[in-house]
Amino acid sequence: MKLKRFPLLALLLLALSACGEKGPEPGPVGPVTPDHYTVSGAVLLDDGTALAGVMVSDGYACTLTDAQGKYWLDSDLSERDYVYVSTPSGASAPLVDGLPVFWKFYKDLTKGSDGKYSGVNFTLNKIANPERYTVFIFADPQPRGRGANYDKMGYHALDCCNDMYKDMKELRATMTDRPVYGIGLGDIVHRELKLLPQYMRGMADAGVLTYSVIGNHDHDVEKPDDKTACKTFESYLGPTNFSFNLGGLHFIVLDDMISPDESTGKNRDECATGLTDEIWQWLQNDLSYVPLSTTLMICAHSPMFHLLGGGERSSAMHYSDYRVLLSKYKKVYAWAGHTHTTCNYVNLDNPVIETHTLTRVTGPLWTNEYMGSNGTPRGYVVFDYDHGDVNWRFKPIFYQTGAYSATYPSKYAAPSYTYRDWDYLNGQAILRGSGSTPLDANYQMQLFAPGTYGDDYLYANIFLWDELWKKPTFYADGVPTPMTRVTDKKFRFSYADKEMRQYYRLNNSKLSTDSSFAETTDNCETMFRVFVDPKGPKTGTVKVTDRFGNEYSSTISW
Repeated sequence: MKLKRFPLLALLLLALSACGEKGPEPGPVGPVTPDHYTVSGAVLLDDGTALAGVMVSDGYACTLTDAQGKYWLDSDLSERDYVYVSTPSGASAPLVDGLPVFWKFYKDLTKGSDGKYSGVNFTLNKIANPERYTVFIFADPQPRGRGANYDKMGYHALDCCNDMYKDMKELRATMTDRPVYGIGLGDIVHRELKLLPQYMRGMADAGVLTYSVIGNHDHDVEKPDDKTACKTFESYLGPTNFSFNLGGLHFIVLDDMISPDESTGKNRDECATGLTDEIWQWLQNDLSYVPLSTTLMICAHSPMFHLLGGGERSSAMHYSDYRVLLSKYKKVYAWAGHTHTTCNYVNLDNPVIETHTLTRVTGPLWTNEYMGSNGTPRGYVVFDYDHGDVNWRFKPIFYQTGAYSATYPSKYAAPSYTYRDWDYLNGQAILRGSGSTPLDANYQMQLFAPGTYGDDYLYANIFLWDELWKKPTFYADGVPTPMTRVTDKKFRFSYADKEMRQYYRLNNSKLSTDSSFAETTDNCETMFRVFVDPKGPKTGTVKVTDRFGNEYSSTISW
């Protein structure tokens, strides 16, 4: 998939705008000139080269650097906490403990006698080859303390996070010819914000330069309103709404979770979705400098568009506004987590905006077991960019090194794992019947033999399937038979999911009557099936080609 390249210096954006390709007009941010500002400085490369046309923002107002790399920003110092640079393609922010620090807090700066901040400079590192890189995209790691009551069902979340760091570190080590980035799609922790430094250390040790989205569980519910509820997260990981550029892509990180005010009496952890007026205005200001010919990577916690089951996030605050705006761009990949299940959707009649919602990287919230809520293994997406070409694949996590610790109640043992395709040998996932074949990126689907669902159909759960994939084909004795996508809700669940959710109901008497934890669910939209003659062969292979032309196959016997 070829994309238009983004220039090294954002100066070209000004030229493009003169050709009628610019984005929307910015909002009322006030005049930003050397005569009217509260914050000023420059953006430079580490060799002293001035960077022109680079966007600088305070999370609301935005401006560009001039030919000498200088900027002037009219920031409302009574409302804003920081200023940051939207790093241009070809440059990256300096790392502090593995974290790209592209912002400066006003509280750490010295205000001049004129009440302004001057000399607020950003020095960026030059990237040798900005046209080739990899991004590990993951959702909802949600570590929580070992003493938490809801962390006593299976494997500890902290152990599963350590498995994630280890898996990413080993994969990162194989990519010596490119930069590797990470994007955490929110719920970086599960309410316990004191665990953020541990997350930061884990990603730094993995060698992955990581940007993080704020999730509902990352809001500090001890604070009285949505805006202040973000400040603890920001003190560790920086702004919650920002942008940066890699190769030909403009990345936008958004906080689309809105905590209720303390005065409402509502559960502070149950956020509304959408963009506040302030964030919506910032998004317009940011995109006013981005040509409509650009491809956008939108990274939020909650899905901003298409939802599992076929609905749209139409009730989200400013939904119609941001949908109209983003639809004007060449292509939009909208990434999210939050739902703990997988949903990839492309509307073939209007394919500009794609939805890509990822399963929880560390397994189901309560048990931290081997798969996500729709049967997808614990894992993350590996997104590759190479001189305008993009592709991605699912990467199962190879490790489960923590000890099984179901202590609530203690009388229940581990599930039987009847439907898992692999076993953990010395903490490593080895495919059953293979001898020593590891669970790796070749594993992109799970097959269910005839009889599993009480009928004569063979089922296939194809984890990242969307409308741009080819439909799978079943082969028995060399004869190909097209498979049909399952739409009947009776069959839209994974038996791996059923196995774990049934276990969860047995083990948690407090929630055993909660319908959201029923024995079966209909949250799997990536299931296909084919009728198999009971008198025919007892083995077969499913082959499927993804949207990028990669073919995957899996064989099963029964």
